[in-house]
Amino acid sequence: MRDFLKDNLKILSHKSPELCSLIKNAPNDNQYNITTSKSGIASLSRISPDGTKKSLHSKYDPKQEAAQFIDSIYSDESSNYILIGLGLGYHLNDLHKRVSSQDRIIIFEKNPTLVRLAFSQNNFSEALSNPGVSIHINPDPSKIEQILYEDRTNLAIHGYTPIDLKPLVNLERDYYKLINLAIKQAHQKFKLDINTQAAYSQKFYKNIFNNGLAITKSPGIVATKDIFPSIPIIIVSAGPSLDKNIGLIKSVREQILVITVATALKPLLRNGIKPDFVISIDPNEDTIQSFDIKAIPEDLWLIYDPCIPPEICSLFNKRKIMMDSKIELAKWITDHSEKKGTLGNISSVAHAAYYLAQHMGCAPIILVGQDLSFEGHRMHCTDSFYNQANQDNIGADRTLGVLEYNKYRGYTQSITPTVDIFDHKSKTTKAMETYRHQLIKEINETGRILNATEGGVSIPGAINISLKEAIIKHCQKNKLPIVNNYLKKIKLPTKNTSLLDSIRKQLVKFDKIKNSIKKIEDNYLVDNKKLIDERKFVLEMEYFYVDLLKDKTTTAIMQGYDYMAFVEWSQQTKRINNTASKPLAIDHIQKKNLRDRVFIIRLSKTIDFLTHGFKNLENQLC
Repeated sequence: MRDFLKDNLKILSHKSPELCSLIKNAPNDNQYNITTSKSGIASLSRISPDGTKKSLHSKYDPKQEAAQFIDSIYSDESSNYILIGLGLGYHLNDLHKRVSSQDRIIIFEKNPTLVRLAFSQNNFSEALSNPGVSIHINPDPSKIEQILYEDRTNLAIHGYTPIDLKPLVNLERDYYKLINLAIKQAHQKFKLDINTQAAYSQKFYKNIFNNGLAITKSPGIVATKDIFPSIPIIIVSAGPSLDKNIGLIKSVREQILVITVATALKPLLRNGIKPDFVISIDPNEDTIQSFDIKAIPEDLWLIYDPCIPPEICSLFNKRKIMMDSKIELAKWITDHSEKKGTLGNISSVAHAAYYLAQHMGCAPIILVGQDLSFEGHRMHCTDSFYNQANQDNIGADRTLGVLEYNKYRGYTQSITPTVDIFDHKSKTTKAMETYRHQLIKEINETGRILNATEGGVSIPGAINISLKEAIIKHCQKNKLPIVNNYLKKIKLPTKNTSLLDSIRKQLVKFDKIKNSIKKIEDNYLVDNKKLIDERKFVLEMEYFYVDLLKDKTTTAIMQGYDYMAFVEWSQQTKRINNTASKPLAIDHIQKKNLRDRVFIIRLSKTIDFLTHGFKNLENQLC
C-alpha cells in the first residue's frame, strides 16, 4: 500500500505548521492495529490490554461503510459539519466529495497517533487543500468556544450537523462527551449573541451615535486594572433570592466593595445601600427605568457599554467609565480614538460585573442574587422595575400572581427544566442556562468565587455559602479604600483630532457607495413598469459586492447596522447555491434578482443612516 503521510503533511504544513509538527512527531501506539480489509484497503482495530481486538472500521469494505454512514447524515440543507473522531478518515473523504466550496468541515480527534495513521493510509489532499476544512487534535474542551469563535456567525445562522464516529468515540467516551457538550454550549451562546445582534442592531447604532461625545470623553476600564487588589467585593444581581439577604449587605457596607447590575440598583438604594459601581450594557429603553430615582448618589460610578441609552450616560457627568464594545460602530470609534479596555467575552450584565471585579483585582468575589432561574413564576427581586411594573398593574382581576404568571408564559418557548441548589425541581431559560455555563467556564479558569445567592441553580466551581457566613469570614477586618478618591485620579482622554479626520474619510467612502447604489437603482429599479435585463442587474450587483468587500471595515460597519438584511441575503444565497447544479439556470437568475432587489434597498437605507450618524458625530466633536 502507498504511504500518503509525506504528501498529506506537506499540504498541511502550509495551513498549520504546528499541527503538521504534532502529527509528524506523534508517538507510536501499539494499541492500534492496521489490517487489510476484504476489499483490499486498510482497516483499523484497537487491541485491549487483555489482547482482544475491537474493529473501528469494516473488515470488508471501510470505504463503502463510510459512504453508507455519510448517506444517512448528509443533506443539501446542511452547510456545517463537525466530525468527532477521525479514525482512518474514510468518512471525511466521502463527505468532502459531496459538500460545496462554501461549506465548512471541522474535525476533532483526540489522538495524534491516529491522525498520523489516517494520513499514512489515505490521500487527504483535496480536503487538506480546502480552507473550509480544519483539524483540531486533542483540544481542551474548555477551549472549544475559542476554537469555533471565527465560525460563530455561520454556525449560529446555519447550525451544524454533528458526525460522531461511534466505534472510536465510545473508546474515549468521557472526553468526547465533554467535547460534544462544549460544542453545544458554544453553539447556544453564538445563537444567543446573534439573536441579540439581529434584534437590537439598529438600536445599538442609534445609542452609540447618541453617546458619541461620552465615548470620546470617558476614561476606559483599562485604568482600573488591579486598582483594588485583594479587596472583597459583592456582585449584586436582581434574582428573586436577593429579597432574602439584601439587609445583610447593608450591615457590612463599610467593609466591602459593591458592584450592582442596573436592575438591582433600585432595590439597593431603597434599602439604604449605596453601591460603588453600577454596570449597564443593555440597549433597551426599559433599562432607563432602573435609574428612575430621585438622585444618583454623588459617589456612584457608571461602568458602561456605549450601546446603552444616552439618557443613562447623561446622569453621571464625569463619573462614568467605558468598556470596549463588540459592536462594529463602537469598535470603529475607539479604533480611531482611544481603546478603553475589554472585559472579555460578555454574555450578560452579570458576566460584565464579574469580569470587572476580576479586572480590578478584587478577592474574594461574592455573588448575590445570581439565581439564573425562576422562583415560582418570578425572575426578579421585589423592588426591581420589572417586579414593580407588575405591582403597579395589580387590579381586581389581576393579582400579582396572575401578572407574574403571564410574564412567565412569555418565556414558554425557551423554558427548560433544572434543579436548584436544594435539589428541588425548578425552571430556567435557555439564555440563563447559557449565562450559567459561561460563568462556570470562567470560574473554573480563574479562581475562587463564593456564591452567596442562597437560591437558584448551582454554579459548579463556585463555593455555595450563606451571605452571613461569607461576611463573617471575609468582610469583618477590611480597610476599605475610598473608591471615589481612587477613581477621580483617572485621567480623562485628551481631545483627539485624528477621530475627526477618520470620520470625514469614512463619509467619503459612504458617499462613494451611495453613488454606486444610486447608479444601479437608476438603471434598473426606478421605473417599475420598465422591463429590466435580470441577468445584467444580477451581474452588476455581483460587481458591486466584489467592490464593497474590498473595504472590510466599511462592510462590517454596514452589516452591524442592518444585521438581518445580511443574514437574510446569506440564507437566500445558500439556498440558491444548493440548487445551482440543477436545471433551470434562469430560475437561479430570477431568485438572485429578487434577493438583490430587496437587499439594495436596505443597503441604501443603511448608508443613509450611517451618513447621517457620522455627520452628527462630526458636529458633536467640532
